[in-house]
Amino acid sequence: MIVGYYRQLTQDSDGAASPMAILRAERCLRIVSDEAGRSDARTQLIASLGNGDVLVSPSIAHFTVSTTELLRVAQVVHGRGVTLRLVAEKIDTEVPAARNVIAVLAEFNRKIMTARRQTGMWEAQLRGAAAGRPRKLDLRHVATIRDELTSGRTYASVARDLGVHPTTVMRLMQRVDGGDGK
Repeated sequence: MIVGYYRQLTQDSDGAASPMAILRAERCLRIVSDEAGRSDARTQLIASLGNGDVLVSPSIAHFTVSTTELLRVAQVVHGRGVTLRLVAEKIDTEVPAARNVIAVLAEFNRKIMTARRQTGMWEAQLRGAAAGRPRKLDLRHVATIRDELTSGRTYASVARDLGVHPTTVMRLMQRVDGGDGK
Protein backbone atom coordinates (compact mmCIF):
# COMPACT_ATOMS: atom_id res chain seq x y z
CA MET A 1 0.00 0.00 0.00
CA ILE A 2 1.25 3.51 -0.82
CA VAL A 3 0.84 5.89 2.12
CA GLY A 4 1.60 9.61 2.22
CA TYR A 5 2.83 11.77 5.07
CA TYR A 6 3.65 15.45 5.38
CA ARG A 7 4.47 17.82 8.20
CA GLN A 8 2.94 21.27 7.78
CA LEU A 9 5.62 23.91 7.41
CA THR A 10 5.41 27.34 9.02
CA GLN A 11 6.69 29.25 5.97
CA ASP A 12 4.70 29.53 2.76
CA SER A 13 6.06 27.78 -0.31
CA ASP A 14 6.35 30.20 -3.22
CA GLY A 15 4.21 28.82 -6.04
CA ALA A 16 4.97 25.18 -5.21
CA ALA A 17 2.27 22.55 -5.33
CA SER A 18 0.57 21.74 -2.04
CA PRO A 19 1.81 18.65 -0.19
CA MET A 20 -1.64 17.10 -0.48
CA ALA A 21 -1.64 17.52 -4.28
CA ILE A 22 1.84 16.00 -4.54
CA LEU A 23 0.83 12.98 -2.47
CA ARG A 24 -2.35 12.48 -4.49
CA ALA A 25 -0.28 12.58 -7.69
CA GLU A 26 1.91 9.84 -6.16
CA ARG A 27 -1.25 7.67 -5.84
CA CYS A 28 -1.26 7.56 -2.03
CA LEU A 29 -4.22 5.60 -0.69
CA ARG A 30 -3.94 7.17 2.74
CA ILE A 31 -2.53 10.60 3.63
CA VAL A 32 -1.57 11.66 7.15
CA SER A 33 -0.23 15.02 8.34
CA ASP A 34 1.15 16.66 11.45
CA GLU A 35 1.12 20.27 12.56
CA ALA A 36 4.41 22.16 12.44
CA GLY A 37 6.74 20.95 15.19
CA ARG A 38 4.87 17.66 15.75
CA SER A 39 5.53 14.09 14.64
CA ASP A 40 2.89 12.07 16.51
CA ALA A 41 0.96 11.10 13.38
CA ARG A 42 4.19 10.07 11.61
CA THR A 43 5.14 7.81 14.52
CA GLN A 44 1.71 6.15 14.52
CA LEU A 45 1.76 5.84 10.73
CA ILE A 46 5.16 4.14 10.68
CA ALA A 47 4.02 1.74 13.43
CA SER A 48 1.05 0.73 11.25
CA LEU A 49 3.12 0.02 8.13
CA GLY A 50 4.40 -3.39 7.18
CA ASN A 51 6.60 -5.23 4.71
CA GLY A 52 6.11 -4.04 1.13
CA ASP A 53 4.40 -0.75 1.97
CA VAL A 54 5.66 2.55 0.53
CA LEU A 55 5.84 5.75 2.60
CA VAL A 56 5.83 8.90 0.45
CA SER A 57 6.56 12.47 1.53
CA PRO A 58 6.70 15.61 -0.63
CA SER A 59 10.21 16.53 0.61
CA ILE A 60 12.72 16.09 3.41
CA ALA A 61 11.44 19.33 4.96
CA HIS A 62 7.91 17.90 5.05
CA PHE A 63 9.18 14.61 6.50
CA THR A 64 11.72 15.56 9.21
CA VAL A 65 13.37 18.59 10.79
CA SER A 66 16.97 17.48 10.15
CA THR A 67 18.94 15.02 8.08
CA THR A 68 20.04 13.25 11.25
CA GLU A 69 16.41 12.62 12.13
CA LEU A 70 15.83 11.56 8.52
CA LEU A 71 18.47 8.85 8.87
CA ARG A 72 17.03 7.67 12.19
CA VAL A 73 13.47 7.50 10.85
CA ALA A 74 14.65 5.89 7.58
CA GLN A 75 16.36 3.11 9.58
CA VAL A 76 13.13 2.47 11.50
CA VAL A 77 11.14 2.45 8.26
CA HIS A 78 13.55 0.02 6.57
CA GLY A 79 13.53 -2.19 9.65
CA ARG A 80 9.81 -2.65 9.07
CA GLY A 81 10.40 -3.56 5.39
CA VAL A 82 8.93 -0.28 4.14
CA THR A 83 10.26 1.78 1.22
CA LEU A 84 10.68 5.53 1.73
CA ARG A 85 10.14 7.92 -1.17
CA LEU A 86 10.92 11.67 -0.99
CA VAL A 87 9.39 13.30 -4.06
CA ALA A 88 11.18 16.69 -4.30
CA GLU A 89 14.64 15.18 -3.78
CA LYS A 90 13.83 12.18 -6.03
CA ILE A 91 15.00 9.77 -3.35
CA ASP A 92 13.48 6.28 -3.42
CA THR A 93 15.06 3.93 -0.89
CA GLU A 94 14.01 0.92 -2.90
CA VAL A 95 17.25 1.72 -4.75
CA PRO A 96 20.27 0.99 -2.48
CA ALA A 97 22.13 4.10 -3.71
CA ALA A 98 19.34 6.28 -2.28
CA ARG A 99 19.98 4.82 1.18
CA ASN A 100 23.61 5.85 0.80
CA VAL A 101 22.54 9.39 -0.13
CA ILE A 102 20.52 9.64 3.09
CA ALA A 103 23.49 8.38 5.11
CA VAL A 104 25.79 10.94 3.45
CA LEU A 105 23.33 13.76 4.17
CA ALA A 106 23.15 12.74 7.83
CA GLU A 107 26.96 12.59 8.13
CA PHE A 108 27.19 16.04 6.54
CA ASN A 109 24.67 17.38 9.05
CA ARG A 110 26.61 15.86 11.97
CA LYS A 111 29.82 17.50 10.75
CA ILE A 112 28.11 20.89 10.49
CA MET A 113 26.71 20.54 14.02
CA THR A 114 30.14 19.52 15.37
CA ALA A 115 31.80 22.50 13.68
CA ARG A 116 29.18 24.88 15.12
CA ARG A 117 29.59 23.41 18.60
CA GLN A 118 33.39 23.70 18.42
CA THR A 119 33.12 27.29 17.17
CA GLY A 120 30.78 28.15 20.05
CA MET A 121 33.13 26.59 22.60
CA TRP A 122 36.10 28.45 21.09
CA GLU A 123 34.22 31.76 21.20
CA ALA A 124 33.21 31.11 24.82
CA GLN A 125 36.80 30.35 25.70
CA LEU A 126 37.88 33.66 24.13
CA ARG A 127 35.32 35.44 26.32
CA GLY A 128 36.81 33.70 29.35
CA ALA A 129 33.88 31.37 30.00
CA ALA A 130 34.72 27.90 31.28
CA ALA A 131 33.13 24.89 29.61
CA GLY A 132 30.83 22.68 31.65
CA ARG A 133 29.02 23.13 34.92
CA PRO A 134 30.51 25.48 37.49
CA ARG A 135 32.37 23.70 40.27
CA LYS A 136 30.57 23.55 43.61
CA LEU A 137 33.86 23.48 45.49
CA ASP A 138 37.08 25.15 44.46
CA LEU A 139 40.56 25.68 45.88
CA ARG A 140 39.24 28.26 48.40
CA HIS A 141 37.58 25.43 50.32
CA VAL A 142 40.71 23.24 50.61
CA ALA A 143 42.09 24.70 53.85
CA THR A 144 38.72 24.51 55.62
CA ILE A 145 38.08 20.94 54.44
CA ARG A 146 41.60 19.82 55.39
CA ASP A 147 41.22 21.30 58.91
CA GLU A 148 37.86 19.59 59.37
CA LEU A 149 39.17 16.22 58.18
CA THR A 150 42.27 16.37 60.40
CA SER A 151 40.07 17.19 63.39
CA GLY A 152 38.38 13.80 62.88
CA ARG A 153 35.29 14.64 60.85
CA THR A 154 34.24 12.36 58.02
CA TYR A 155 33.93 13.27 54.35
CA ALA A 156 30.17 12.80 54.68
CA SER A 157 29.77 15.24 57.56
CA VAL A 158 31.96 17.89 55.88
CA ALA A 159 30.03 17.43 52.62
CA ARG A 160 26.71 17.78 54.44
CA ASP A 161 27.81 21.15 55.88
CA LEU A 162 28.93 22.33 52.42
CA GLY A 163 25.76 21.08 50.71
CA VAL A 164 27.53 18.69 48.33
CA HIS A 165 27.99 14.95 47.91
CA PRO A 166 30.85 13.32 49.84
CA THR A 167 32.44 12.24 46.56
CA THR A 168 32.73 15.90 45.56
CA VAL A 169 34.79 16.58 48.69
CA MET A 170 36.94 13.47 48.14
CA ARG A 171 37.65 14.39 44.52
CA LEU A 172 38.66 17.93 45.44
CA MET A 173 41.10 16.64 48.03
CA GLN A 174 42.48 14.02 45.62
CA ARG A 175 42.98 16.72 42.98
CA VAL A 176 44.86 18.92 45.43
CA ASP A 177 46.92 16.08 46.93
CA GLY A 178 47.63 14.71 43.45
CA GLY A 179 48.96 18.08 42.34
CA ASP A 180 46.39 18.56 39.56
CA GLY A 181 45.27 21.90 40.99
CA LYS A 182 42.30 22.42 38.62
